Amino acid sequence: MVDSVGINRVPTAEERQDYSQVGETTPRMKFLKELSFVSAGFVKEHKPFDSQCAKLDFSDKLEKIERESQRKFGYVRQSDIVNLKFDDLEKYGDIKRFELVSDNDVLEFQNINMTKTAVVTGHDMSYECKERRHGICVFVPNEVYEERFGKKKKVVTEA
Repeated sequence: MVDSVGINRVPTAEERQDYSQVGETTPRMKFLKELSFVSAGFVKEHKPFDSQCAKLDFSDKLEKIERESQRKFGYVRQSDIVNLKFDDLEKYGDIKRFELVSDNDVLEFQNINMTKTAVVTGHDMSYECKERRHGICVFVPNEVYEERFGKKKKVVTEA
């Protein structure tokens, strides 16, 4: 039997700086985790949030840092990427970023007196991002809708 013998050498601090640990969380994973927490807050409040623009802006920022590191050192240093800071993600939920495209009733069939009846349970509000024209649809329950906008006016047509 042959033993596998290898040379063991402790890496220097400079070499360890550029190591990437297998299974380690990447800056993109950290960003997506933070983005999901912020986005969840807007979903709970039934407000639009532009996660698509946030992802694109982060990718652009990461690409720019990698490009500059490549130009300076000939390779991408991990220390440049690890120290990447996220911008304020709350700005992607600012209502000024959106334009209301449509407001539709959401019908749900419920059994009332053994008869299936359509009941309005809320509203689907479709928004469009003013910056990149992304479409965002938000479901708003009736209670929240009436609290924000008041009662929706019924259009009465006379025959």
